[in-house]
Amino acid sequence: MRRSRRRPAATAGTAAPGPEFERRIREDATLDDLDLELAAFFLRPSPVGNRSVLDSLQHYGLIRRQDDAWKVTNAALLLFCHPDRRNWYPGAGLRVRRVAGTQTVIGRSQNVTLIGQAPPPLAIAVKDGLRMVKGQIRRSEALREIFFRDMPEYPGFAWREVVVNAMTHGDYGVRSHGTEVTFFDDRLVVSSPGGSLARVTVEALSAGSPGRATRNPILAHVFADVGIMQGRGTGFARVFKEMSDSSLQPPEVVHQHGLLQVTLRNEPQYAMAGPGWKNVVRSLPVSPDQKRILLARPDGFTHDDYRRLNAVVEGEAKQGVHDLVRKGITTCAFRDGDEIPIYYLTPELDDTRYFLEDRVPRLREFFQRDPKLRPANYRTLFKAAPAQASRELRRLVELGFLQVEGRGRGKGYLPLAGLRK
Repeated sequence: MRRSRRRPAATAGTAAPGPEFERRIREDATLDDLDLELAAFFLRPSPVGNRSVLDSLQHYGLIRRQDDAWKVTNAALLLFCHPDRRNWYPGAGLRVRRVAGTQTVIGRSQNVTLIGQAPPPLAIAVKDGLRMVKGQIRRSEALREIFFRDMPEYPGFAWREVVVNAMTHGDYGVRSHGTEVTFFDDRLVVSSPGGSLARVTVEALSAGSPGRATRNPILAHVFADVGIMQGRGTGFARVFKEMSDSSLQPPEVVHQHGLLQVTLRNEPQYAMAGPGWKNVVRSLPVSPDQKRILLARPDGFTHDDYRRLNAVVEGEAKQGVHDLVRKGITTCAFRDGDEIPIYYLTPELDDTRYFLEDRVPRLREFFQRDPKLRPANYRTLFKAAPAQASRELRRLVELGFLQVEGRGRGKGYLPLAGLRK
């Protein structure tokens, strides 16, 4: 008769997953395994930072007094284990990678570079890890074109909160490489071991309303008290708001292969207009908010589009939209069966936009090869008759894209700012 195999009961210090893991006493650990100087320094900004280090650790439940001896919890080892004693939990660190492209390639053509690793304990890894991640955040040209100022490709609060949440709420009771941050050309992916808790579903996270349940309440309490993470369960909701305010897609949250993955994308929600139309909009006598809607929604927009894009109240949105009509830049129309007004570019501006969207990209390519454009070059480039080419070249001069040089047979055109890369 076959004996049934029974799973051994989890004991203190074993790698059993679950919310109680961080509270368990590690019987084979002592205070000597903790870096008490690190603990005192790390906890200094907290409400108990003026107490003795042992009182502070006891306050957070990191150590407990039993049988006239101090007992050390898994949470204390995760936060403050002495690096020279023993690497208790290798997963209590963070590594940062960058992928050249949008997909990982393995083998000889592998395109993944390890940027660096922040080893345990968490008190060191969280700060070193955040510095490493910050060093990989680039400036976004796409967002600069929307907001007319330098913008990071991911909002500072958003990427920081996602990384800190991953390190705070990871399942350290399972073997893993820990938290991993991977930069792709189009996105940032943060992975941590363990799925969401019963009261915090992936659906709730994806909706930006995760609630306040946490796998590691002690770690969360400590990180909130020292100012590393947002407390009160509001951090993830703010991540969604920060992404929206930067005109970026909302975060994506999935649970697969034992990992919780949060993805931030750096591509704007709106398909921005081409370089020709951008230069026209920049020259219009309108506000930055009005320029933003003309660039993001040149094919038509509503009051609500204006309000959400510019994060303004309804009255301010209506005033901005109506001012565009008053200045002869847009016109108002209604779709069939729809009572919501739609605002479109005037026919003249719309014609200019389509003309420039077709001509400017190819002219830019031409000026990469040749410093001067002659009328014959233009006719060949666009298969245009002489009269049409002359009209269009005059139009490009009037719009500020070309500058005339020379006369007669020596006449040519030089590129202005809108045609330079």
